Amino acid sequence: MKAKSRSKIDPPKPGCKLETLVTVLINEGGTVRKLSTNLGWLPHTTRAALTRLKQRGYQVERTLVGGAKESIYRIET
Repeated sequence: MKAKSRSKIDPPKPGCKLETLVTVLINEGGTVRKLSTNLGWLPHTTRAALTRLKQRGYQVERTLVGGAKESIYRIET
């Protein structure tokens, strides 16, 4: 099943952690581990938030780091 493509981005409420996540992803990006530590979330919560951002219309890009199992997530503007 294909996800619906959204042309309009649904921004998070000002001052919430999701807004902080968007800011970090736009400015520098990060691994799930780094994002979880910065936000005080568990890794599965961070991954769910990344999925939710995709559903809201953000272009979340995932880049594999070398041969490691970690990925860096960024929002391309």
